Amino acid sequence: MKNETKKKKDLGNLLTAPVPFEMDLPWGNYNFSKRFYDIVHDWGIPTKKEVAFIKSYIKSNDYKILDLTCGGGRHALGLAEFGYDITAIDIGGYPVDRARRIAEEKGYKIDFIRGDVREISYTNEFDLAFLICGQLGHFSPEDALKIFVNSSRALTNGGILIAHLPVFGPDDIKNSVHWYQEKEPFYFSHPSVVHREQYYYADQRIKLIRDFAVDSTTRKNRLFGISEKNYIPEEIINFGAESGFELLEMFGSYDRDSLSTDSQDNIYVFTKK
Repeated sequence: MKNETKKKKDLGNLLTAPVPFEMDLPWGNYNFSKRFYDIVHDWGIPTKKEVAFIKSYIKSNDYKILDLTCGGGRHALGLAEFGYDITAIDIGGYPVDRARRIAEEKGYKIDFIRGDVREISYTNEFDLAFLICGQLGHFSPEDALKIFVNSSRALTNGGILIAHLPVFGPDDIKNSVHWYQEKEPFYFSHPSVVHREQYYYADQRIKLIRDFAVDSTTRKNRLFGISEKNYIPEEIINFGAESGFELLEMFGSYDRDSLSTDSQDNIYVFTKK
């Protein structure tokens, strides 16, 4: 009986009701950040088009630029080709280290920092900041506002903030349950068998994914959760207004199409008052 008691595990976390904005991915774990980067870094994202869009708001070679949630540094490295002074921040250890090595090899002036963008504390140091590729949607409204406030503080008067979010599609706004086998290791060091539950909270436009993953070799297992909010223009504009920004422009694509209900992307350009 004593041995049986030792083997019992607390499964209470598997039985709790799901709630919007569960966030339980080990972003700070170096090995996880490498597996995450290896899987998602080459998803056909139009880096050159995004860099060109950002560059169109840079009015001087002396501009100091802040790249928030820089990942593997796609945009920072692309902009550094033009000689700009860039600070780039991300919580993932591996992609930051990798980007730093590339910058050093190329002789680029980029300060890559491993850190949480919700905790930045710069004051009047940058002329332009950007948070793109949908990362803002993974932050709760409270944290999103904090990022706007901190970005405003970090920018000089007249500085530019660019924020970009994709729009939810049909697969994002439904509830579903299924099992799948990972093709490449993601949650653990070996491919996992994953039980995925997706919940959509229509009143808040929040998607929650809960994955119970079991390492196919070690049988290590854990429940992971990640949430994303489909922010609407009014919410993003309000974040800006509360943080000392004025909306400059809105677009529905990096081609500068007008923002409409059919837009696949929402791109906002703010200026600090």
